[in-house]
Amino acid sequence: MPRPRTHLLVLLAAICVAEPFTTPNGSDNEVLKHTEASLTKSQNLEIENAIGNFSRTEQGGGPAATPAASFNTTSTPAPAPTPTPQCPGNQVVLVGSEGCGCPVGMVNVAGENCTCPVGYTLQQAAGCLDVDECKGEGPGPCSLHADCTNTPGSYLCKCVRGYLMGAGGCQDIDECALAEVTGLQACGSGADCRNTLGSFSCFCPVGYVMALDGHSCVDVDECSFEEQCHRELGNVCVNNPGSFVCQCQPGFRAEVPACIDVDECKETPDVCAGQGVCENTFGSYKCVCQRGYRGNGTYCEDENECASGRHGCDTNARCGNIIGSYFCQCYQGFNGDGLSCFDVDECALSNGHCEHNCTNEPGGYSCHCGIGYQLAQDGHNCSDVDECVVQNGTCEQVCTNTQGSFLCSCRPGYQLHIDRHSCVDIDECKLQNGGCSHTCTNTPGGHTCSCPAPLLLHADNTSCVNVTSCDFRRGGCDHVCTVRAEGLLYCSCSAGWQLGKDLRSCLDVNECGDFTNGGCEQLCQNHPGGFNCSCGEGYVARTDDPTRCQPVCDPPCQNYGACVAPHSCDCPAGYPGPGCSAMCSPPCAHGGTCMRWDMCLCPPGWTGTGCHTAVCELPCANGGRCVRPETCHCPSDYTGPQCLSPLCTPACQNGGRCVDVNKCTCVVGWQGARCQIEPVQCQKPCKNGGVCVGLNRCRCASDFTGSLCETAVTTPCVPPCHHGATCSPHNKCTCPEGTAGIRCERLTCPVVTTVVSMARAVRKGVRESYVDRCGPLGVQLCTKYRINQARVYLQAYRVGYRVQCPEKNGR
Repeated sequence: MPRPRTHLLVLLAAICVAEPFTTPNGSDNEVLKHTEASLTKSQNLEIENAIGNFSRTEQGGGPAATPAASFNTTSTPAPAPTPTPQCPGNQVVLVGSEGCGCPVGMVNVAGENCTCPVGYTLQQAAGCLDVDECKGEGPGPCSLHADCTNTPGSYLCKCVRGYLMGAGGCQDIDECALAEVTGLQACGSGADCRNTLGSFSCFCPVGYVMALDGHSCVDVDECSFEEQCHRELGNVCVNNPGSFVCQCQPGFRAEVPACIDVDECKETPDVCAGQGVCENTFGSYKCVCQRGYRGNGTYCEDENECASGRHGCDTNARCGNIIGSYFCQCYQGFNGDGLSCFDVDECALSNGHCEHNCTNEPGGYSCHCGIGYQLAQDGHNCSDVDECVVQNGTCEQVCTNTQGSFLCSCRPGYQLHIDRHSCVDIDECKLQNGGCSHTCTNTPGGHTCSCPAPLLLHADNTSCVNVTSCDFRRGGCDHVCTVRAEGLLYCSCSAGWQLGKDLRSCLDVNECGDFTNGGCEQLCQNHPGGFNCSCGEGYVARTDDPTRCQPVCDPPCQNYGACVAPHSCDCPAGYPGPGCSAMCSPPCAHGGTCMRWDMCLCPPGWTGTGCHTAVCELPCANGGRCVRPETCHCPSDYTGPQCLSPLCTPACQNGGRCVDVNKCTCVVGWQGARCQIEPVQCQKPCKNGGVCVGLNRCRCASDFTGSLCETAVTTPCVPPCHHGATCSPHNKCTCPEGTAGIRCERLTCPVVTTVVSMARAVRKGVRESYVDRCGPLGVQLCTKYRINQARVYLQAYRVGYRVQCPEKNGR
């Protein structure tokens, strides 16, 4: 705490008396501390000087005489020796005197013994030695904040810099207060001085830094390093002494000391229409499509996650797209939520309803049958397999099917081999010569009996008989039997056959076996007694010569092409396609017709190679591409038939017009990147305490409404008012004349009862049920008591009317 000004003046006066005040850069104040030791030492010096002066006066006569150590002794004879006196204690005989005294440096204080003065200590032969009072730890004889310096017989205390010696020791100097009183300047301009023990410090306020001299303050240019203004987004930072300000662009709000981004998404929640979601950005915002949709944020359409693959369905699940999302459903044979599906073991329950064997598979199962059975069409039951149908069941001759298997057997003349499949021929000739009378020849599965010439085999095919006529079995000939002149039989064969070596049997002639191939151009097929010519694959027989072949081309050769090999046409130039058709590469698209080699006849609106180039009579601008006749595909920043209209994403709002890519021109008053910031401007002032909060938009008090708060809020009365009464504030009814009550439910007209006859009542009831006027009796019916026509016939007018009689007014 700074000292009061009066104390500082006293302190300043003390400094001026002691010695001149110096700044912290000057020498420190020094104070000589005189102790009792220094006084004693002065007395000893005075005694010693007195003794010395006394001796010198006797020997030399006056103060100007030569010192005792150098006076002349040649002119005066030496005195007679005197006896040495006996000195008490530790006193000694003084030199040149008969008296006793203390040695030099020692004093006698009311006693016989001599001691060392204060500040000295006795050291035997060395005599009195100076005591170093400053030696040792701690501050020593001096107080805190003081330096101790030893002197002969005493010491000096000197305060350190920043302190001044006072009655209680060294006290701190308040340099800041002292400078303020004296007019001196402890710290430079702009700096604050703070006193500390033994010194002071200079501090700079916020927005300043200490200069190199350590005393002055220099302004900090916050704009050279601060980032709160977001200058990279167009905002401007302006440096001020000790501070700075931000000049913010549209899309930011100035809040000291920074430019705070305006969150258009919070201030205008409906800025993005449809399925767009607003995302705030620095200085602006953007609209993006919410999850499940795709587009530029302004226009969003459903995204088919199933088609794009951006879904989380399991590989064993079906993905189904819905508007804005998708669903997953596990395939049959799998269980789960669609995101994770696991296989169901159908075989674990009732063997999967399989008749024989059940095998579980991923997502399903399959039934299998045992050997000899096959799966029925229902996929569960098993039916017997007829193994004999396929390759005769591997049986060489006869196969007999059984349930689940089959059996092999052999024809007569064979016996089943041990392998149960093949058949072994039985040699019947080994048993009784096969029943033949002459020669038995074994054949596969049987045997034949033969007879030597000229015998022929009898009809029993076992015995031989002599034949002399062609009538009996054609004389043993296969084909033709002829009796020659000599009575011998002669056998001959039909065309295509030749006589065998036995001169009876006929053997087929293989016409295809010679080099002529039977006269066939390609294939010759021999058959008993003849042959046929045929053609290889890709050829057919010529109609004019069945022995010759011609190639077949499919498709047929067109455009005067010739089929020179199977499915190979020799085509004229310009028709290299299949069947000598015209071929265009790339193929003609969009309904174009290939006319010749790479020549397409394109429909209107298409041109170029293969009719792949669309024609737009009005060219596409700004990088747009003509993708269909008269249709441009524009880049993301443009739209329109020719891509001439720029796009702003998000779209300009509140009547703003997009004049360039992402640049809106706002109508008068509106601001912001998308004209989303509403001006606070009302052309007509708000009434009844309303406050203008937007463009011609007033925020009204609770009791008023309307665009200018001009209409008072009327709250219906509950219960409602009757008889045309008006509902006033505070749920009160203002009753018209002739009514009374809280809700004006009572009529105040006087009650008059008029009894009329039944017949008259009926007549009046019919008339007065429709009108409300003064009747012939001069009365006016109260509306509340009007009766309708239907009730007239029941009990009307029996009790009479309640009527209100107006004043006559001279009538």
